Amino acid sequence: MEISNPKNKEKVAVVVVGYSRLNSIKRLLSSLIVANYPKEDVPLVISLDCSHNEQLYEFARNFLWPYGNKYLIIHKKRLGLKAHIFSCGDLTNYFNAIILLEDDLYVSTEFYKFAIAAVEKYNNSENIAGISLYRHEFNGFAGFPFTPLNDGSDSFAIQTVVSWGQCWTRSMWESFRNWLCVNTIDFTKYDIPQQIKTWERAWSKYYYAYILACNKYYIFPYISLSTNFGDAGEHGDGGNSDWQVDLLNGPKNYFFKDFESMVKYDVYLNNAELHHFFNINKNNICIDLYGNNQNTKNKRYWLSVQLLPFKVEKKFALNLRPPELNIIKEIEGNDIFLYDTFTRFTVPVGNNISLIKYYIRSFNKFALLKYLLYCILKKFIKSKL
Repeated sequence: MEISNPKNKEKVAVVVVGYSRLNSIKRLLSSLIVANYPKEDVPLVISLDCSHNEQLYEFARNFLWPYGNKYLIIHKKRLGLKAHIFSCGDLTNYFNAIILLEDDLYVSTEFYKFAIAAVEKYNNSENIAGISLYRHEFNGFAGFPFTPLNDGSDSFAIQTVVSWGQCWTRSMWESFRNWLCVNTIDFTKYDIPQQIKTWERAWSKYYYAYILACNKYYIFPYISLSTNFGDAGEHGDGGNSDWQVDLLNGPKNYFFKDFESMVKYDVYLNNAELHHFFNINKNNICIDLYGNNQNTKNKRYWLSVQLLPFKVEKKFALNLRPPELNIIKEIEGNDIFLYDTFTRFTVPVGNNISLIKYYIRSFNKFALLKYLLYCILKKFIKSKL
């Protein structure tokens, strides 16, 4: 069977990406087998980077896919994760769209239905760079939980990149590839969390540069359609369930808003529309509701949970959830401050403990202390090895 079959041009393919983890591939494929599909015409591509793992190769060759054609790609030379993902993205040349799933993921039975509905809604939107199946419950750049503002629809947008279950249409991926061909990327010029700038082998780093340069977003579901086991591999040591999220476990009919009216978040996971509530130009205010956005260059105002030596224009509480709702509903308090950085003052009276209490809530403090001591001991033992 040729993957370049013209009939594939109208289909949305599932692309499974693997290297050497046989058990991970088996687990992901077990979730794909029991998922719900609108018809038995769903192509599956299994793409394996060169690992010389003959047991994995044999399993992939013998795997039966009952919902359509199966295509197996076993690379003869080692590509590495970045080049491998790029090669899988290029499979959009043969399909209308692809759903890319790395092997340490697990999907909801409804993942394909969501992807199809989102492709139909947003395929022609120039603002959209990708469709995520995964819904972040954690702001990994700040170390705090993340909850999006719920407007009653089934999707929202973030100016970020997803590697834990995503869908690209042919036009989305082609736009990225064309941009990458004609642009020299200097990551120091982009307003992104510092952690991203230190990544050395991640393909997503280049996609971050693209969406920020072109002001594009990813579409996200409010309830995740994929989750991540974090198996040991090229970018992790394994044994970590931090990135497991709530997974949709039943049928759902989707309602999507147009991009212009969607809830949107920036790359730091701050609400991207908050400047409207202060009648301040977007380019003149730094939104910092997690205390990790330092990008105040050429910006007069700074909305932050940090205690800073500037004049306080307005103050808000950290009571309602998510945090931006305190601003939208004008809940007064001493936790979120709108600063005028043109006027220096003393640091506001108080402490920064309210942000921590806001997220920890009534969690068992003794359990937290026990876990903290465990982490310190583990790090100490590791440093002595």
